[in-house]
Amino acid sequence: MKKKLALMLATITTVAGLFTGCGEKDVHGKYEAKVGFSEMLSDDEIKEMDEFAEYGLDFSNVEIKINLDLTEEGDFTLSYDGKAFKDDLSDTLENSMDGLIDASLEAAGISRDQLTDEMAQMYGYDSAQALFDDFSNQMVPYIEEGLDDLEKEVEEDTVTGTYKVSKDSVVFVVEDGDDTSLKKGTINDDGTISITIEGDDDKSVDVVFELQK
Repeated sequence: MKKKLALMLATITTVAGLFTGCGEKDVHGKYEAKVGFSEMLSDDEIKEMDEFAEYGLDFSNVEIKINLDLTEEGDFTLSYDGKAFKDDLSDTLENSMDGLIDASLEAAGISRDQLTDEMAQMYGYDSAQALFDDFSNQMVPYIEEGLDDLEKEVEEDTVTGTYKVSKDSVVFVVEDGDDTSLKKGTINDDGTISITIEGDDDKSVDVVFELQK
């Protein structure tokens, strides 16, 4: 009797396990999402960005691409596309160069209109425009150096761990030592996965990841 009971329990457990496995959705694959740069910043960082607006710098359209790789083995990697972010910022800075020059001139107590060709020639330039162009060229190396450092910093901010699917949810377990946490993800009807990413500064952002085909 005990053997029959044990066999019956083993059979029930096996069948239950099969049904449980069938209920889990296969979500492995490579996902991408884009979020606004300002959404990833702390309140203090947002205030600093607002100050840049005085120099004609508008980062409201700058986005960060986030990659989420879910393996069949149950591992995940969340990473940021530093190069795309750098290129986006570079375009914004390039388009705002005139504003940066105007702000620098204003700090020196002069406006662009007041700086005539004759005044520029006193400083060894053929024209006022030549002075502006040289000023812009001098700023570029410093900007590029800062963008290179930012690209490295963004790419180093990678999160790894394991995940498990339970019905319409994805539960993430981040590796020890990482300050970033991923709250339980939701598998949407269209196949996207909604996740809340929370950093070490308690700043959280809601992200919707789309499977790449």
